[in-house]
Amino acid sequence: MKLNTFSIMARCPETGNFGAAVATRFPGVGAYSPHIEPNVGIVITQGWVNPALGQEGVDHLKKGRTANETLNHLLFHDPGKELRQVSVMDQYGNSSVYTGVENDDYKGHIVGDQWAVQGNLLTGPEVLEQMVSAFKEAEGSLAEKLLEALHAGDAAGGDIRGKQSAVIKVASVKGFPFVDFRVDDHENPVQELRRIYDKNKSVLIDRYHEWIDAVKEGIPLD
Repeated sequence: MKLNTFSIMARCPETGNFGAAVATRFPGVGAYSPHIEPNVGIVITQGWVNPALGQEGVDHLKKGRTANETLNHLLFHDPGKELRQVSVMDQYGNSSVYTGVENDDYKGHIVGDQWAVQGNLLTGPEVLEQMVSAFKEAEGSLAEKLLEALHAGDAAGGDIRGKQSAVIKVASVKGFPFVDFRVDDHENPVQELRRIYDKNKSVLIDRYHEWIDAVKEGIPLD
């Protein structure tokens, strides 16, 4: 399947949490990407997606492989690699990204300190550039920074075909994805994703650790 997409993945240096956000003009992108494992890393596949690469990459990271080693492993065994974008982040936040030459323009990626943005069939390089600026300038939690970056990419033009679905996922080092929201089919999926996040924020996200402790002790949480 062809998921011309723009996305961001990152690791929070303060908490060790991993997170990623993706948007595209294709229904249900969250069913195919991103793949995140707490304390292990992230794999994102886009372009002509091979969903199996996501889990295979995570399994390789679990063996203690670096992002670069894992990406090379995936590409070596993939005859369709030039049709794809594959992004890998290891447990330390190191990133390695491959943009195949047969992806649709505009295509590209930018890798930074514990983050990476990537996209194809974009309106132009400004999509990725604005995502980077927004992520660096944003305040708050990792999830909020990812949402700001995704919104900036969307506002800069995003997928040249339009909008349809989006996803955000943040996995805690305690092993639970306490941010895991999808918009599968919407005329403004990035804005809708933000609305869903904001609605859940005070109910669960801000009280996540309190909730985890209460569950362990068998104490009801108001």
